Amino acid sequence: MAGRKYEKLVFSGLREDVDLPFMAKPQAYFRGSRQIPGAGANMGWQVFTKPVLLEVEPHTHEADEYLIFLGADTRDFFASFDAEIDFFLGEEMERYVINRPTVVYVPANLSHCPLNFRIMNKPVLFTALLLTPVFTKTMRNKKYTYQGPDVDGPPVMDKPPK
Repeated sequence: MAGRKYEKLVFSGLREDVDLPFMAKPQAYFRGSRQIPGAGANMGWQVFTKPVLLEVEPHTHEADEYLIFLGADTRDFFASFDAEIDFFLGEEMERYVINRPTVVYVPANLSHCPLNFRIMNKPVLFTALLLTPVFTKTMRNKKYTYQGPDVDGPPVMDKPPK
């Protein structure tokens, strides 16, 4: 039997079992054009369970990004949010404290981060949607690309500055 006409547009291999002590396992990731040729976005879903300074260094992307913070209890994304997350925008590092379900729009080339999951009384569902076919970021004038652990190996976490 011949393949279906649109099967190349359907992808179910979202599961990734990256073992990080501050995050529930497994996580879900859509790695963009590597998994569906022609896709113009990549996305990740993680449940954070413990405080962590996730992104230490400010960076930029060549495309728009949306960061979504929700409570992790799917019965009520809003009432289950009980955390404080510090997030910084712009060269001047304007600080925002996320203490309720929030979407942050980060326009292309806007410097952002650190991202500090500072207080975690309940797990947080975090989703990052980057509108580019492959995840890339520019940090300290160097461009980094990450296509997933099965391509690039495990993720390398930023080290806190001394």
